Amino acid sequence: MTYFISGVNGVGKSSVMPFLRILLPDSTVVDFDSRGVPDGADRAWRIAEATHWAHEGVVASASGKMFIVCGFVKPQDFADIPESIRSEIKIIVLDADEETVRRRLNGRYTKDGVFDENQKVIGKPVTEFIDGNVWYAKKMREESRDDGLTVLDTSELTPEEVAKKIVEVISAA
Repeated sequence: MTYFISGVNGVGKSSVMPFLRILLPDSTVVDFDSRGVPDGADRAWRIAEATHWAHEGVVASASGKMFIVCGFVKPQDFADIPESIRSEIKIIVLDADEETVRRRLNGRYTKDGVFDENQKVIGKPVTEFIDGNVWYAKKMREESRDDGLTVLDTSELTPEEVAKKIVEVISAA
């Protein structure tokens, strides 16, 4: 089985990875963005990467390993992955309230609370990137719940606590 741990930037996807590796030592845990993120990364890029990682998950599963991919993919992007591998995917969405997302991203992209006005993230000014993630957090939460996906609120949890909740969800599947 391949698990995609998704959510907007700032919900803790990258932060949980080391803990998942410890808690699930026989699994492969990868960063969705590890092959690089182009400026202007869009839906076509996300689908291509999700398809790549889903294929890798099929290979890992064939050898008896669980495969976990942590990164931002919209739930509706999975509809364009071939059914033969889509049926082997489970999606867990990490979520946080808008204030937490903004605080975490501000901390990531500022130095002493000040933005570098020239800094860009996927080709966008950093403030636009943060505002987009804050806006989409609520929308992704609603879409994920409407699709019956597991949504874990990370707002008040440490990365280790989030990883333990992910393991609980996986173990219950």
